[in-house]
Parts: sequence; structure tokens; C-alpha cells
Amino acid sequence: MLSAIVPEETKMDVMQRVCQSNRSRSSLVVVDDDSECTEHNTFSNQDNNLYSDRISFDSQRQYLILDASELGDLPARYVIAPVGSHQFPVLGVYIDKRVITGFKYRVRPLPCVQDNLPDTRRNHRECCLFGNRALTLESIGRGYSRRFTFEADKGCLNNNNNYFWSDNHPGGYAFELEVISEGDKFTLFDVNGEAQGTVEVVKIEVPQFEIGMKVEKESVEKRVSVKFTGKVESFETGVAKPMLVSGVAVCIKTKKSKSAKIIRMINVNIHHHRYYMLPGMQNIYRRVTVRGESINDVPTKYTMTGLQPYEIPVVGTYVDPRIIPGFHYKVRPNDQKDLLFGGRALKLNSIGMGYAKKLSFQPDSLLNPNNYLWSDNHRDGLGLEPRAVHIGMKFEIHADTNILGEASVFRADLPQREERMERLETAKGIAVEKYIHVDVMCHIKLARSGSIDKEEHLVQVYGLAVVRKDPKINDSYVVRVENVGLDSHLNLIFARNHSEVTFIPKP
Repeated sequence: MLSAIVPEETKMDVMQRVCQSNRSRSSLVVVDDDSECTEHNTFSNQDNNLYSDRISFDSQRQYLILDASELGDLPARYVIAPVGSHQFPVLGVYIDKRVITGFKYRVRPLPCVQDNLPDTRRNHRECCLFGNRALTLESIGRGYSRRFTFEADKGCLNNNNNYFWSDNHPGGYAFELEVISEGDKFTLFDVNGEAQGTVEVVKIEVPQFEIGMKVEKESVEKRVSVKFTGKVESFETGVAKPMLVSGVAVCIKTKKSKSAKIIRMINVNIHHHRYYMLPGMQNIYRRVTVRGESINDVPTKYTMTGLQPYEIPVVGTYVDPRIIPGFHYKVRPNDQKDLLFGGRALKLNSIGMGYAKKLSFQPDSLLNPNNYLWSDNHRDGLGLEPRAVHIGMKFEIHADTNILGEASVFRADLPQREERMERLETAKGIAVEKYIHVDVMCHIKLARSGSIDKEEHLVQVYGLAVVRKDPKINDSYVVRVENVGLDSHLNLIFARNHSEVTFIPKP
């Protein structure tokens, strides 16, 4: 009797893992890697027919039988290799109902079922289409052979090769849903709705598993179980650590949108603590706590909310020690979007003494200097952004002892962020050097045959600017811009011939 029961239990277990059938139960089993099971609460479906039993499994020959007539299509039946519990089968006129335009899928061709090949699972992990990338499905054609068209590659909109027909491969296809990708960013909230930090997806740990779908007149909503390693940065400490994150992503595709979007992630688990996440890094929730005793000042403590990552805090009696006269800064009240002084980067002339410290910037008129403020002028504090490279600055492009050309800064709109600051002992006293990341647009002229070419190239330039203030000197100056990268084909030309390119300011 026991020998007769065991095959039946094995068959039912395999059908649950492979076909994901009978989703109207109160809970369902999610298989991460065909070996571990985790329980999740089911998402109630308005259309339970989407998850009805339309796939048969033969436990002796290890294959699946697809019946398209169960989907209301042509009475065609197909025999394919088994698919993973996170995959949706497609072959001929059989299109799994969970394959919907607007969502991203990774498409894997399935091995052909042969009588002399009893176990087709060994070939199951062959390469996916489109360079193993997950692309957004744009359309599904009609007819006996359905054309699947995915999003075009960048620059190939009029020559899109990302398509295939459902009967191109005799073994069929397995579609793997992908709702989050490496590099995606989220803001983390606790159960009370308080922002706790940010999360950046570093590595996807297991396949993403659809646990429910709801089809309405104007939208389609999917809920997908995800598990990944994320860089979690706490607003309280400012420390970022890699942590294992799991949760359920809620995605919606509306009729007016071309692609599905994550609206939130629920049931997020990090170190056995519950959270939820919203897409994007929302810096309006960023918290920075400063203490006066840490810089041998008045023992006060302030918490600022909304400070940008590249801004240095000033609030009440507290002035961050990285703010030094002689360097240039942009100033923004923490409760406003608009910058002070017309959005200009002005040189800081002096920092006063006392409880409320006066910050005096380079004046527009020596007779009526009005570019100043006190550290406690704004209750929510100030954010000062250090600036190294400005519009109109000119550089020579050096590589070793060679001059490759000239560069003139055309735009410098993007933020500039200080990486570190060093104090150097010299014969005249202490010099200060700041290392500031810059991202600017430059007009570049190349050097040819000992002269500068008149032809200009508009290029985006990244680099690390070294800004120095010598002792007993009021003004800082740019020493060089190192680790230069160019968002242009010119970068390939420089990289082939020279090990490192450096921008040196012109005298």
C-alpha cells in the first residue's frame, strides 16, 4: 500500500513545484532553487482561471504536456521538457497566461524532448536569448505562430532584432519574470512609516517567483517574491553594508504605460526585521545627526532631515570642519530647493566665532558686502556643496609629458562631491587639499602636429579634482583633475596610447 501511495505523492509534489497550479489556496509554496521551500501569503486573484491545471506531467518520461485548448485557443497539444517553478512555458499557440506585455522576461530555449534522452534537465540551463538579458515584452502577435517582440537595443529603434516566433524552436521556450534588476534603488521604511535608509540591489540571489496576478479593466498587477543582496545605507549612521533582503514586489502595468513599474515592496525582511520599500532614493528623508562636542564646540546635538549626500551640514552652533575659508561653496537652506546668492558658488572668506557663527562669502561690492549669513539663520540648517570646477575654466590635457589638447568647461550643472580632505605640513604652515568628484561638459580641441586643432568636440568629462589652499593664502586653486574619464569615442583614443590622462589648469 505504501509503495502505491509514494508515486502519487511524488507526482503531486512535482506538479505543485513545476506547474504552480491551484493558486486559490490560502497559502502556496515558493521554490527558490528547486530545493528550498518558503511559505508566502497568497495574493487573491480575481481570475483564478489563470492558474488552473492546464499542464500535465509525465513522471516516468520526465516531460510536460501543454494543451492550448484549455486556454481557449486552437486544440493543439505539445510535449516539452520540464520547466522551473519560476518559468512560464511558450510553444506554438500555447502562451502561458502569465506572459503579459509590459513586463520584463528572460527567455530560455528548452531542450527538445527525445525518447532516447530520459532526463532532459541536464540541458535545461543553456544560454538565454538576447545575450542573457531580461527585456520588456512589447507585443505578442496573432495567428498560429505568434511573434514576440521585445524592447529594442539603444540606437537600434528602427532596426530591432529582439524578436522571435513561438514556433522557431521545436523544444519551446521558458519565460522568466524579472521585476528588479541589479542597480535598482529603493528607500527603506519601518512599519511606522519612518524612513530608515536606502537600498541598492547588488546581486539577485534566486529566481524571481510570481506568487499572484490580478487582471482588471485598466491594469494588470503582479506580486513577485524576490531575494537579493543589497547595499543598505542607514540614515542614522550613514554606514552602508551588504545585507540579504527578501520581500514581495508589487508591480502594475496600466493601459496608458508601456512598461510595468514597481509601486512598492512589502513584507521586506532584513535581519528578521520587517520593513517596506518605495522605488528610488528619496533624499528628502535622509537624516544627518551632528554633535558640537565632536569638534570641541558647544555640546549641542542636531538632526537634519533632507540633506543631500553631497552637501556638508551647517546648523545652529555647528559648522562642519570640512568647511574651510578659501574654498568655493553653493549654499542651500535645508527646507528649500532654491539656492542662496542666486545659485552661485562663492568663495568663503571667513567663519566667525561665538554661539552663532557668521559665514562671510565673497561680496559683490566691497562698499556694501551682503553675501553673509549666520549658522543659526535657518532653523532646519544649511547644506553647503563644495565646488572645484566652474564654467569658463580652461585646462591642458596631459598624458605623461605629452599635451593631447585643450579643454574649456562649458557646463557644470551636476553636483560636485568631496571625497576626502588632507592637511599637509609645509615650510610655511599647514596646507589643505580637497579631493572633489566632478562631472562637467567641456569643449575639447585636440593637438595635431604640434598645434591645436580648431575643431571642437563637446564631451562629458568625469574626474577627481585636487583643490589646494596654501598656508597664508586666501584663495584655493585647482592643481589637477585626475582619473579622467570621457563619455566619448575620444576616451578610446586616449586609452590606447596613454596610461592616464590628466587635466592641468592653463595659466
